[in-house]
Amino acid sequence: MDNENGRLLHSSNSYGSTGGDVSGDDDNFRSIHSLNSSGLRSSLGKSISKSIRRMQDKMRSFRASVRDMGGTCTMSNEMFNLVKNLIGAGAFGIPSGFAAIANGSRSNFTMLPAGGIILLMALIFSYYFILVGRVCKMTGSASYREAWDMTAGKSSNMMKQLSFLVPLAVILMAGLGNLAYSMMLADTTHSLAARWGYSVSRTASLLYVTVFVLLPLCMVKKLSVLAPFSAVGTGGIAFTVVVMAVRCFDGTYDSTKSGKYLDSSVKSTPLFVEGAPPPLGSNALLLMCMCFMAFFCHYNAPRYYIELKTNTIPRFSQVTNVSFGISALIYFLIGALGYFTFGANTDGFILNNYSQTDDLASACRFAIAIALIFTYPLPFIGTRDGILDLFSIGAEWQTSTNLNALTVGMLTMFTVMAYKFTDLGLVNAVGGAAFGTAVVFVFPSIMFYSAVKQLQDDASFWIRCESVLVMALMCVGIVMGAIGVMVVVAD
Repeated sequence: MDNENGRLLHSSNSYGSTGGDVSGDDDNFRSIHSLNSSGLRSSLGKSISKSIRRMQDKMRSFRASVRDMGGTCTMSNEMFNLVKNLIGAGAFGIPSGFAAIANGSRSNFTMLPAGGIILLMALIFSYYFILVGRVCKMTGSASYREAWDMTAGKSSNMMKQLSFLVPLAVILMAGLGNLAYSMMLADTTHSLAARWGYSVSRTASLLYVTVFVLLPLCMVKKLSVLAPFSAVGTGGIAFTVVVMAVRCFDGTYDSTKSGKYLDSSVKSTPLFVEGAPPPLGSNALLLMCMCFMAFFCHYNAPRYYIELKTNTIPRFSQVTNVSFGISALIYFLIGALGYFTFGANTDGFILNNYSQTDDLASACRFAIAIALIFTYPLPFIGTRDGILDLFSIGAEWQTSTNLNALTVGMLTMFTVMAYKFTDLGLVNAVGGAAFGTAVVFVFPSIMFYSAVKQLQDDASFWIRCESVLVMALMCVGIVMGAIGVMVVVAD
C-alpha cells in the first residue's frame, strides 16, 4: 500500500508540475509520502475500529433483545431439569455429614441442626444462582464467562488478566465431579461383582470399568445418543431413596429387630449411643462443605435463564427457589434415612453401608452404576473442552489422535485419584469448598458489583446497597470455605 500511495502521490505531483519548474527533491517526497501513508493507515484503522464496535454493539443489542424474549422451556420443565442437574454424586455423601453432627445419637432433635444447615445453604446458593441470572439480564450475556468479561473484565486490566480463573475454576469443579463418579463406580461395581459371586478387588473393578466401559464412551463423537440415559439417573436416585426408607423402618439392619442383613462387615453394623448430640461446632462445617458440591451448578445459570420461556427475573427466581427447595428436601431425606439406619458408622458413600446380600440395595447399586456410566462422558467432555479453551488450542491441533490422547491422559488421572481416595464425603467436602467458593461466591459477587458500578447514576440506592452486601457475603463464604477445608483435612 505504501508503494501504491507513493506512486499516486508522485504521479499527481508530476501532473501538477507540467509547465512549471518543480523537480521535487527526494527528502520532501519521502516526508510527504510518510505523512500521507501514516495518516491513511491511522484514519483507516480508526474507521475500521469504529465499524467493528458499531457491529458488536448492534449484535449485542440484538442478542439481548432475543434473550429478553426468552426460550421455549416451561417453568415445570425448567424445574425438572434443574433438580436433575442438582441431584448427583453429592447426594450420597450427605448422610456422613449428618453423622458428623449427630455423633451417633438417636435423639430426634439431632436432625434439627442438620436440616437447618441444609435449608440455609439452599437459600444462599439459590440466591447466588438467581444473581448470575440477574447479571445476564443486565449485560445480555449468554454464558458464565461472557458475564464475567462484560462486568468484571471491563472494570480493570487486572480483572481482565484474571479472566482465565473463571474457566479454570469451572474445569476443576467439573473434574471433581468426574472423580466422584469414578469413586462411586469403583465401589458399586466391586459390590455388584461380590453379589454375583465374583471375587474382584475395588482396584480391579475400577480398572475394568475404566478401560472397557468409560474409555470407549468418552471417545464417542455424538453425545446426543447418551442423553436419554440421564432419565435413568433420576429414576435411580428416586428408587434409592425409597429403598433407604424401607430399610430404615423394616428392621433388617437393626439388631433389636430382625437384623436380617447384619453381617461381619463393620460398615453394615449400625452404631448408636444414648443421650443428646454434642453441641454444634466445627462438626457442622463438614456438612456445610458437602453442600458446596451438592448445590453446585451455578456455571449453568445463564443457560437456564436464557432457555426459560418469558424469562423475567421473577419467573426465573420462582423456578430457582422451587428447584433448590425440592433438592434440599431430597438431600435431607437421604441424610436422615441413611443416618438413622447406620448411625455413627455411616460411610462417606452411603450405599457402601448396605450388605452385599441385600437384593434391593444391589438393585440400587446397579441403577446408579448404569446412570453413572452413561452420564460420565457428559461432564468429562465438558472438562476436556474447557481445557482446550483455557489453553486456546486451535482447531488444527484438535485431531482425533490428539483428542484421544488427551482423553486417555485425563481418564488415567481420574482413575489414579479414585484409587487413592476412597471417602466420597471427604472429597466432596474438600473439593466443593475449595473450588465451589470461587464459582458460587466470589465470581458472581464481583460480577454483580461491577455491573451495578457500570450503571452509575442509573443504579438505585437499594441495588447499590445490595452490591455491597453481596461483597460482604462473599467474604463470609471465603472464610467459611477455608475453615471448613482445614477442619475436614485435620479430621
